[in-house]
Amino acid sequence: MNDDSFGTDFLASPARRNFMRLGLRGSAAATLWLTLGREAFATADTSGYKALVCLYLVGGNNGFNMVVPTTTAGYNVYAASRSNLAIPQASLLPLNGTASDGYAYGLHPSMAATQALFNAGHVAILGNVGTLVQPTTLAQAKAESVTLPRQLFSHLDQTTEWMTSLPDQATRTGWAGRMADALVQQGFAPRLAINLTTDGTNYWQEGNLTQPYPVSAGGAPVIGVTEDIYYRNGTRRQAALDLIAQARADSNLMTAEFANLLVSSGDKVTIVNNALASAGTLATTFPTFPDDWDLGTQLQQVALTIKAHAALDARQIFFVQVGGFDTHQDELATQASLLNVVSSNINAFSNAMNEIGMQNNVTLFTMSEFGRSLGSNGSGSDHAWGNHHLIAGGAVHGGYYGTMPDLAIDGASDVGDGRVLPSTSTDQYGATLARWFGIDDTQMNAVFPNLAHFSTRYLGFLG
Repeated sequence: MNDDSFGTDFLASPARRNFMRLGLRGSAAATLWLTLGREAFATADTSGYKALVCLYLVGGNNGFNMVVPTTTAGYNVYAASRSNLAIPQASLLPLNGTASDGYAYGLHPSMAATQALFNAGHVAILGNVGTLVQPTTLAQAKAESVTLPRQLFSHLDQTTEWMTSLPDQATRTGWAGRMADALVQQGFAPRLAINLTTDGTNYWQEGNLTQPYPVSAGGAPVIGVTEDIYYRNGTRRQAALDLIAQARADSNLMTAEFANLLVSSGDKVTIVNNALASAGTLATTFPTFPDDWDLGTQLQQVALTIKAHAALDARQIFFVQVGGFDTHQDELATQASLLNVVSSNINAFSNAMNEIGMQNNVTLFTMSEFGRSLGSNGSGSDHAWGNHHLIAGGAVHGGYYGTMPDLAIDGASDVGDGRVLPSTSTDQYGATLARWFGIDDTQMNAVFPNLAHFSTRYLGFLG
């Protein structure tokens, strides 16, 4: 079976050209073409530049102490539930407007920079989002009469389920990876990679057709002996290159493919480092803190890579992370320190985007595996479910989105032990980001298979 068996529309399609670049030819490419359908390969609108930046808060950030009602009635319910973990009402940083429950809210006192961005209209708060297979009522969750996410309250499982947005099944692809696959299927041909990570591998960026590319401070690492131009006047380098060239023509497919990967890796190193060198530096400085997982360094590298995007790709998705949010103990002091790190670095990143004129082209958003329990366990809180998240950028329609939960223990949102049932799904959160990024609506259900279960697909915080 070859490409010609599937007609001139396949031969002329952007899909065939991209499949060939990815090593998919003949029956492999054509089978995928027939399986997904021709409509899946409509050309994507990737005019202009856009980037998404995921800031992952490892451990389960306590969103209910990050975003707190300041209206007295709401605050009193919050304080009664949170007990000794409640943030004093007078120290909360007031935010403009009111949320779905009619209450005014404030940010944690460590987040003054984020308060300023929110009140300027450049940050949105998405209330009570979490992993869901389908819309779920409190009664259904307690009775387990509908399909619930697997292994709720487990760090590993809920991290994976946030990143895959498929909490009812095992999968090796994440929704950012499926977004990249969708763009390739729609005709986008990345020069380097759509997904880039500053801190190792993650499920979120794994695709079937695409893989993430690591970027780090100082650019891409050189490829061993093939870059050594000094040893014995370059003799070792030339010998290595000769061996690789010989291997590329080897009849053993594994040998040839490994050699091709070495060449491709070397080419990408050159692309990245040349692009970064041409883009230059930033005037914006990023803060550093003890034990901050180098978040400032990560976001600075993202900003530099975005500055260099003209020599790379018109669509980029970045992953950065900071840990320490598993606050079973010493929650008040620990979270205060961590939220200062997060807020200060979001502000620095915003300043960097303004500096390079990309503020309307880049959207940063937070994820974390789950929220934390409403009640106190003594000096901290335990693993829970629903949580609040932040979205920042010049294209963001600032304000409150989603439905704020009842913060009363044993109240209308509590599935038990102070664990809040999410009212908005990760599918709806991700789909809103994906549509702005350029994923065609016909492809959205392939990226988020459970999205069809929800009557509201897009949440409105991005156009």
